[in-house]
Amino acid sequence: MPPSGHAEALTGNQSLIKRINSAAILRLVRQEAGLSRADLAKRSGLTKSTVSLLVQDLIDEGWLCESEAPASSAVGRRPTPLRLDPSRLALIGAEIGVDYLNVVACNLQGELLGSRQQPYSPSDLGSTLTALAGLIAQQDASLCAQGWRVLGISVGVPGTVDVHGHRVGVVPNLGWHHQDIEQPLCEALKRVGVRQSPVKVLNEANAAALSEYVFGTGAQTNSLVYLSMGIGVGGGIVLGDRLHLGHDGTAGEVGHTVLQLDGPPCRCGSRGCSETFISQRAVSLDITGTPDPVLPIDELARRVAGGDATAVAAARRAGRYLGMLMQNICNMLDPAVLVLGGPMVQLGPVFLDAARECFAGLQARYAFHTTEVRHCRFGINACAVGAAGAVLHEALMA
Repeated sequence: MPPSGHAEALTGNQSLIKRINSAAILRLVRQEAGLSRADLAKRSGLTKSTVSLLVQDLIDEGWLCESEAPASSAVGRRPTPLRLDPSRLALIGAEIGVDYLNVVACNLQGELLGSRQQPYSPSDLGSTLTALAGLIAQQDASLCAQGWRVLGISVGVPGTVDVHGHRVGVVPNLGWHHQDIEQPLCEALKRVGVRQSPVKVLNEANAAALSEYVFGTGAQTNSLVYLSMGIGVGGGIVLGDRLHLGHDGTAGEVGHTVLQLDGPPCRCGSRGCSETFISQRAVSLDITGTPDPVLPIDELARRVAGGDATAVAAARRAGRYLGMLMQNICNMLDPAVLVLGGPMVQLGPVFLDAARECFAGLQARYAFHTTEVRHCRFGINACAVGAAGAVLHEALMA
């Protein structure tokens, strides 16, 4: 009989192998709904008996469900198609915005089950997390009352987050610097009766990138960049089926790439950053001539749509700089897809067409890139939906 320590190691290894194989099955079904157990065995390289056992466990746990087999003239039993079960497991995603809090619930297919949003005035971290925990508790209680099992909770924040998702580095628009966020949020959730732990924390642009990558329609791509444009500008990067965070979690801070030496001062302390030309703050400054207060995005959109000459000029100027930033990103990363998101897209064709025209002009006759440029599918919910998607994505990457 092997020593107890050896037996525990074997058990641990078997558990890890099962988790890895289960995740592989889920990834295959997610990529192509309707695969049968036999299909999964062929594509995964696992034995039919192993696949059968794993699939049954995944059905029992709420991950998979069977669909009705399509009609066929073939003799014998028809293979049973499998798909992600949209009716039992829920994901909660939240966003701490600069001026709002947002909490959503999704199923495994990214369909919205509920949302709660409230205006928010920037405050200290503790007060913010208490308010956010209250919204999450409401959403959690609603899901539980309807019979859903919550798989996990994730939160997007408008600043840098370490690679482990425990601490925020710098959140300039909220004034937070180098603070732990995961543990205080877990404690705040426990105080309101939510026992889910740990809670994943990630940068809001990274979360929004996952909204497009995990739940976006169309063929999967292994390279995607999401540009989040609002009060500030951020980028989320997916490469090789994973978020690219860099060695310290700050990859994608495109709002602080310099477009003009000795340009306008940025809140980060540098000058000429992308954020000083492309953001809501930049457009507002061009219109009013003063940095504060920043005009609300709906006010900016109304002025642009109404043909206000100053607002139109400001939106076009921001769009041209966006086109320059897009070209720089494509030259560096050559992504298959570049998604434009965040409140600034509400400025419409005046802003977005100027960006596309500048982007095309910079490529000139040397159009190296075949990058697809598209708009965000989830609007104001992109960060929160992507945070929910981060829970699923992490499970699938086991």
